[in-house]
Amino acid sequence: MKLTAITTQNNKKRTKITALIIACSILMAGCGSGTNEAASSDPANTNTSANANSSVNGAGNDTASNAPGSDASTSANDTPASDTPEFAAAATTRPTETPASDAAPVKPTTKPAVKPTSKPAAKPTAKPMAKPTKKPVATDKPTQKPAAAPKPKPSQKPEVTVSASDIVAKITADVELPRLVTVEGDRIKDVYGIEAGTLLSDAVFMQAMMNTKATELVVVKLKSDKDYDAVKESLDKRATSIIKTFETYLQDQYEEAKNYQILRNGNYVMLSISNDQESIAEIFNDFFK
Repeated sequence: MKLTAITTQNNKKRTKITALIIACSILMAGCGSGTNEAASSDPANTNTSANANSSVNGAGNDTASNAPGSDASTSANDTPASDTPEFAAAATTRPTETPASDAAPVKPTTKPAVKPTSKPAAKPTAKPMAKPTKKPVATDKPTQKPAAAPKPKPSQKPEVTVSASDIVAKITADVELPRLVTVEGDRIKDVYGIEAGTLLSDAVFMQAMMNTKATELVVVKLKSDKDYDAVKESLDKRATSIIKTFETYLQDQYEEAKNYQILRNGNYVMLSISNDQESIAEIFNDFFK
């Protein structure tokens, strides 16, 4: 835009100068006709005019020759030097080129469009895949075992009111045994080592009548549970004594003696040596069912 404005301004200046030169040339042509006589009568002026015209023609031949209807030679002869010194000077001055503006026209520089630098897309770093943690297997909660209902204590059976003699009578009636005799009084302590009056509330002691038999049957009732150990110990001693008696005497009786049994049911205790121990034990226990 600035370059175009400067160029237009220079053209206008040149046009004005050209128009001024043309106007001066026309004016000089009109004045030349009135001064021809004076020029012809004064050779000095003519020479001077000729010289002036010559210098004008030499200096400004480019502009004067372009004026319409004028001739360079005619213009020089017709125009008196004394009358047109200013015009001659003006004609000899070539139009100087318009000095360039101090400020050089700056061509509009198009700013290079800054290419948007696209940020390099950050490569997504592959996240390490987390190893799946094994989920703990839900374990079934241990079902609480129902608390065992407390077993009701067995109600104490009513004490059987049975006599030792009844038990002995039943056994001797149902089981085939050799003939037996009862041991009484002080002989109980001598034979069995038991204080009957102190430890027992009821008792029957029987043994074989013949010394060739090892058969023995004793049924007692304890006064107290704490007396059981003492009574049992005495009955074991009696059985051991019988075993020793028949150890070297009669073998079959010896075998029966070794198979002796001591049973207890409540406060009732029984010692038996016989050839049918199972039957005797069954009868004894039946009394307490």
